[in-house]
Amino acid sequence: MSDAGRIGDNVVMQQHAPRAPLPVPDRRGLELDVAGYERLTHDVRPLLGIDLAQYRPQQVWRRVVGFATSHGCADPDELVARARAEPDLRAAFREMLTINVSEFFRDPAVWERFRTQVVDPLVASRQSVRVWSAGCSAGYEPYSIAMLFRQASPTVRVQITATDVDEKVLAVARAGRYATTLMGGVSADRRARFFTPTTGGYLVNPEIRAMVSFAQRDLLRDPMPSGFDVIACRNVVIYFTDEAKAKLYRGFANALRPHGTLLIGATESIAGAKALGLDPRSPGFYTRAAPPGGLRSGPRQNLAAR
Repeated sequence: MSDAGRIGDNVVMQQHAPRAPLPVPDRRGLELDVAGYERLTHDVRPLLGIDLAQYRPQQVWRRVVGFATSHGCADPDELVARARAEPDLRAAFREMLTINVSEFFRDPAVWERFRTQVVDPLVASRQSVRVWSAGCSAGYEPYSIAMLFRQASPTVRVQITATDVDEKVLAVARAGRYATTLMGGVSADRRARFFTPTTGGYLVNPEIRAMVSFAQRDLLRDPMPSGFDVIACRNVVIYFTDEAKAKLYRGFANALRPHGTLLIGATESIAGAKALGLDPRSPGFYTRAAPPGGLRSGPRQNLAAR
């Protein structure tokens, strides 16, 4: 997964190294308490800055109940009360909701199709390329994209904007330092070319880091930028409501240049894609349809400056 599985770039439910599953409470406690979820939504918004109203209640409720149980809380109400008073618990609660689970070149077959269907045609026809990694987590996805472009061409100018709602994982991404255990998806050739060995791990080389700029961003609340050739948002929105998904995908379509590519998770699909301005190409790949009359996309925003 890259974004918000995550609950999204707001994503509440994003990506880092895999973690142990949460303890499962009594089955009865997992059933959605509608009034309890309304209280949770009301309390979490000012406490954590996350709007749970945009997410599927049953899935989020299960996660929160499991997390509460694992931390000795009788229910989500007690969890919220303790999180207000305990900074460490509050940080862990927010991290759980923004789940960060990923790795370099996750799903190799998808990345190979990305190389042949997207990267190679772009470097053959363009001198500069703009990419948005939406829900970038700890940087695996944008750095993977940067490596593919640099392997395809040593000269094409590539500007990758990488965003996430979680400033903690953005700090990891900016540092570009990864433990050896997190390098499983990186071939020996790529390690030698794009990384410098350090104690216990590897550091992304300046050439690749210079291609990526990181910024904090909430996909559901912040203004949508535009003018991208590629947007990658893999496994970020699986817990969003259908309405929130449609709004986000419409925004992505408008953020792409005509014929630009949207990459989502291989097992994800976009309901009513054509109505949103997106043409399915292959599993996980969508192309922005050219607007009538060849109209250009809207004005660009300097997202990296946010």
